Amino acid sequence: RHQKVVEEAPCPLMTPELRQAMGEAAVQAARSVDYVGAGTVEFLLDRSGAFFFLEMNTRLQVEHPVTERVTGQDLVAWQIRVAEGQPLPLSQDEIRLSGHAIEVRLYAEDSGHDFMPQTGHVLRWEPALLDGIRIDHGLIEGQAITPFYDPMLAKIIAYGATRDEARRKLVRAVENCVLLGVKANQRFLANLLQHPEFAAGNATTAFIAEHFAADPSLIPQPPSPAELASAAALLYQISAQSSAHQAGLAGWRNAGNAPWRFLLKHGEQQFAVELSVVEAGLQPRLDVKIGEQQLQLRLLGADGRWATLELDGVRRRLAYQQSASSVWLYGDNGNLELIDVSHAPASAAVGTGSGTIKAPMDGAIVEVLVEDGSKVSKGQLLLVLEAMKMEHPVKASIDGIIRRVQVSKGDQVRNRQQLLEVQAE
Repeated sequence: RHQKVVEEAPCPLMTPELRQAMGEAAVQAARSVDYVGAGTVEFLLDRSGAFFFLEMNTRLQVEHPVTERVTGQDLVAWQIRVAEGQPLPLSQDEIRLSGHAIEVRLYAEDSGHDFMPQTGHVLRWEPALLDGIRIDHGLIEGQAITPFYDPMLAKIIAYGATRDEARRKLVRAVENCVLLGVKANQRFLANLLQHPEFAAGNATTAFIAEHFAADPSLIPQPPSPAELASAAALLYQISAQSSAHQAGLAGWRNAGNAPWRFLLKHGEQQFAVELSVVEAGLQPRLDVKIGEQQLQLRLLGADGRWATLELDGVRRRLAYQQSASSVWLYGDNGNLELIDVSHAPASAAVGTGSGTIKAPMDGAIVEVLVEDGSKVSKGQLLLVLEAMKMEHPVKASIDGIIRRVQVSKGDQVRNRQQLLEVQAE
């Protein structure tokens, strides 16, 4: 959507001469309209070093923390001083730049599905407050992420003596922030920051399309065997302990040594996981079978927020949030929800080629382009959904006849709510 993804100061291509020229052009733009107050002038820079006016924002922008980090100045305080009629606290020649700062925007969006904005509740939020890291956010656990606002959740800013130091700190901070309950773009951001072209300072406005389009973070990823095994082990533990009258009997059942079988659902996919209890108790040892793959797992501890597991001899610490029927994990590709449908009644799942059209997310219907009885073709635009300040087209997945339209313009709908049905020809 042509939004900024990474913001940094100083610009890797900046020279003293270019900074002077840009600064003078920005001041001239403000003076020409007698502007007083905080403001940000944006330019686009081409390969030849020429720059072009883009726009002016009459405020500080999202990326003002990178300027604050390299100048040591509080720009919000400056803005308030100017609004009170006070002079600027420093002149331009008194500003000194030191080090490098890089910022990324943590968004509630699914990069693997065309950056579709996400809604839900924040079940878990633990920002990574590391050395050289600043995180601006307004998140609390239990908070609802609604479709009525921009999907930005937080800004993660890293500062270092050099650009590469700041970049490496930022990768670690992005990966270490724990967010469960709402899917976010952490893996996309971390992979982008580690890309060789970005590390070399060669990124342009075309960087993602030219160098990053095949990145795994932009493609839907199934849960890994390790994630499936971990989720099944946590579900096993809660089932085993709830059925035990004594701690020493955890995991005992009258089915003897028969494997525990779990069917875990992620999105529209389901995965069968089979656990064989090698050693029961408070730290169970399990043999795990997922398809043709087998793993050995020992659950060393789980306190409701962090689990310690040993998987094929490698110990790992895993952030999680659990209920009786689902597990949220902070895994290799970010946050992940696995729902236990082991005992759910069998039903005919709606597939990609089905005529049932469901809402891709929470939002409002802003346009309905068909009615009952309309003939439609695959790919035809049926209605438009608005959420998080963006419009999302909803198209037919098959050729057919509209059997029933179940929403009207102005309706608020929930994620996965049925919107209309197309009967196949």
